[in-house]
Amino acid sequence: MVEDDGPRALLVGILADPGLPEATARSIAGGLAGELRRLVDPDCRWDVEAVQGALPLTEEGYIPLLEQAAKLRTENRWDYVVYLTDLPRSHNGKVMVSESSLEGQAVLVSMPALGAWRVAAATQELLLAALGSLHAGTRHSPPPGKTPLRAPKVQHQQEPGNVSYVVLSGGLGRFRLLAGMVRNNRPGRLLSALSTCMATAAATGAFGIFYTTMWNMADVLPLWRLALISLVAVGALGAWLIVHNGLWSRSQGPEASARASLDNSATVVTVVLSVGLMYVVLFLVLLLGSLAVIDAGYLEAEVGHPVDLLLYARLSWLAASLGTVAGALGSNFDSDEAIREATYSRRDRQRRRLSDSMDD
Repeated sequence: MVEDDGPRALLVGILADPGLPEATARSIAGGLAGELRRLVDPDCRWDVEAVQGALPLTEEGYIPLLEQAAKLRTENRWDYVVYLTDLPRSHNGKVMVSESSLEGQAVLVSMPALGAWRVAAATQELLLAALGSLHAGTRHSPPPGKTPLRAPKVQHQQEPGNVSYVVLSGGLGRFRLLAGMVRNNRPGRLLSALSTCMATAAATGAFGIFYTTMWNMADVLPLWRLALISLVAVGALGAWLIVHNGLWSRSQGPEASARASLDNSATVVTVVLSVGLMYVVLFLVLLLGSLAVIDAGYLEAEVGHPVDLLLYARLSWLAASLGTVAGALGSNFDSDEAIREATYSRRDRQRRRLSDSMDD
């Protein structure tokens, strides 16, 4: 599209999955347009449009952007199409960050591969490089002054049909992907799905802080043993939630097993972080309750020595561990589907359901 009275106008459409991809797309749209004008082609008027959308997955669990690129560009009058997804991708056994098509004028970015920090900035740098390459008619040369994904072992792979990939290799790439998957899962969301579990844990812990035997036990237990009890309690509840709610992936075949291993690692980290957050909240609630209810003089008479805030903290620490273990019973009354929805991102749930149906 060329205008007689001004510079050539180019429109970049960013189609993003709901959730974090959409939020990222909207946050970088203005800045990306400015950087494209400044670094890629100052003679063009660049505009970036961010919209929410979700292309259907294929039977293999992939997003067919390259097959849909021409249609998307025509329907929306975009010159370039970008798709941001929270779906993890791989290419030739390596972590895939992005996929670009010179013929389709399209870029797909798998956001979990960008890790858990500086995601918006890394996305903008990556798109700046990819769009600059497409605009120049090349495959993967970033524009001057920009080095996307400042990390070792970033590789560019060319494929037939003018398709190129940015991949990460080695342990750093897998760790970055795992961190990104956990970020997309947003561990804090699980707390809202565990309302009955938290209520049971709080009730059991409250009983513990009013039980005089607990006072003496908390007073004599060494700190390392209190810490060990905490780890066991968090691990036990986390394991129960994973097993009871069917969060563990089982797949056959080398490639499927590797995918399941990564999924399970992300699940374990997400659930443990969620339970750990619940534990901290429970500890603070019980600490406030013990300070408000238990008289210091009465507690001193029971334990036989002067008391301070540390003893109240030790008592709440032990009671929180007891309540966390009891929370497993309460979790039986929480919705299995709500727990799964709170554990995984929307796209990841779709892929897991598709994988489970194919296994069956």
